[in-house]
Amino acid sequence: MSFAFTPEEQLRVTLAQLAGIKLDPIGYVDLSTVIVVGTIYALQFIAVIYQLYNRNYPPLGVKNVPLMASLYFGGLAWFFGDLFTSGIVHLSHSPVLRSCKFTLIWLRACLGAYYVAAMFSLRCFSLYYVFYRGKAFKGTIVYVSVGITVLSIALFGIISTVIPTHLTTHYEPLIDMCNTNRNYIIAVVVVVWSIASFTAVMSWRMRNVPFCFNERIEMFTSFVVLIIAGTLNTICLLGIKVYPASLGWRTGLVYANHASISIGYWVIMGEATYNCIFDREGYLQYWINTLKEVDMERQYAYNVDNEVTLNLVEYTNPTSTMVNDGPTHNSDRKWLENAIVHPPVSPSNPYNKS
Repeated sequence: MSFAFTPEEQLRVTLAQLAGIKLDPIGYVDLSTVIVVGTIYALQFIAVIYQLYNRNYPPLGVKNVPLMASLYFGGLAWFFGDLFTSGIVHLSHSPVLRSCKFTLIWLRACLGAYYVAAMFSLRCFSLYYVFYRGKAFKGTIVYVSVGITVLSIALFGIISTVIPTHLTTHYEPLIDMCNTNRNYIIAVVVVVWSIASFTAVMSWRMRNVPFCFNERIEMFTSFVVLIIAGTLNTICLLGIKVYPASLGWRTGLVYANHASISIGYWVIMGEATYNCIFDREGYLQYWINTLKEVDMERQYAYNVDNEVTLNLVEYTNPTSTMVNDGPTHNSDRKWLENAIVHPPVSPSNPYNKS
């Protein structure tokens, strides 16, 4: 895959110009975009593996690590979809890349934008269900909400795949890009904005709900991520004529999409991950003390069906009838037991920034 200005690339630029399209050739700025964003995802993959391995650390467990890991892979699918449908790389040398229904419908739209928006919204819904409705987000409601999300994405993708290409997207050899029907773009944009609107409604209803940690900031960030990504994609896809032809628009959109996803991800996972690495026992003690001080052990146990979190309720509330002997790290268990032996003092709250 060449990023040099070859005779073939010169011919592509000329043919596009004859068709009335000012085409910026694929070059080393596109290559740098692939490297920079790809490196970010590679480093984040290491963090995701670490988080999954330590998912029973209570401050991480309540973030719903499996859901956030799936959000990461949705972002990765979106990244590949962006590369193959935004004019960042050549498509002509690979029949897979020329399959625009796969790269645009499945990678970019369904497994990418649709899925990422749905996961941010689903996390917000889990907070809404626990803190606003006061119910446990586990069991049937988890299966139903996840099932509806996955089923709707699969159904959208299957319908988009089976309908004729002129109604969705097809490969255009003249400019070596995917050409997408405007009405189909509108349909995808409407779906993403509908999810953002649903997230906004839940966030607004929880505006006066008390939280222990940074959940309000996390909710607000998720909403802002959806708004920024939705706005920029709407502008590029519907307001800019053949935006992949412009070097600035195509690379700018890739950076904006994946910076937004990464920021949203790390606002949710960053504090707990950092302290799990560098201050595991101290932060766990602070976390326990804070829950006991504000009497919110039950809510944070309900936030995710996590064995260690249920153990936390058992240890920090001796009157609880809940019994669950799931696995924990020895250091975690030591601090949990210590929280009962030594009553907590009022924390100075050095971690919570909300």
